[in-house]
Amino acid sequence: MSGMELEKKLTKKNKISVLIPFVGLHAHSGVGSPFDGLGYPQEHMDFAHENGMNALALTDHGNMNGLAYQVLHAKKMQEEDKTFKPIFGVEAYFLPSISDWKKEYEQAKENKKTKRALDDSRSATTIEDEDSSKKEVKNLLNRRRHLILLAQNQTGLNNIFKMISKSFTRENFYRFPRVDYETLRESSEGVIAASACLGGVYAGDYWENREKGKDAILGAMQNTTKNMMEIFGDRWYGELQWNNIPEQHELNKYIIQMSKTHGFELIST
Repeated sequence: MSGMELEKKLTKKNKISVLIPFVGLHAHSGVGSPFDGLGYPQEHMDFAHENGMNALALTDHGNMNGLAYQVLHAKKMQEEDKTFKPIFGVEAYFLPSISDWKKEYEQAKENKKTKRALDDSRSATTIEDEDSSKKEVKNLLNRRRHLILLAQNQTGLNNIFKMISKSFTRENFYRFPRVDYETLRESSEGVIAASACLGGVYAGDYWENREKGKDAILGAMQNTTKNMMEIFGDRWYGELQWNNIPEQHELNKYIIQMSKTHGFELIST
């Protein structure tokens, strides 16, 4: 018997299946994320359960409009003896300092050319523009980054409610509802945070420093990590995603490097 034939026989004889527990912690529904989500939250929950998951997070853009669907459907699943935990969350829009942004906004209003481009229109529905968030944003006034916030407990859920409510106030809203470091510091208890996608906080450091080189990217990510870990401690997670976008894999490597340097855990979404 040749070595190849022996290998095939052993592989066939000892074939095993390995099940890796997985919970999705980043998902968008059509209810809260028009044009970037699909279906109702209860459809997400049913699909997750049918495919072996016992929990799922809903993280719509800037709002928690799907929460009631989650709560009611979880009760229905419980009545059907299905063990399933809805995780309540949001993919918030983040910028480091709304106070600093306001200063830039006031300066822009004094300039006739930039004033025409300003738009502080308000909407209760957040329409995510993926193309503009997942690249370098040269206009500082339009800059925003994604941040995943998940409720660890009732206190955390209450705090996320506070942050979302504040993000929609006139002081914080500009085209999108926004939170900053100050908001996070005020309401971080019981909240788990993750760095999100190619439009996320680490991705922002990547896009804005890409042309300056690796050291500039890592320096910006170090600063973000320091701030987030001061606020969330071991509740700060680096988020890795898997797709066919080359920049995503480059970003993943940077996030893994940050994790090794600073000791925070990673999640895969």
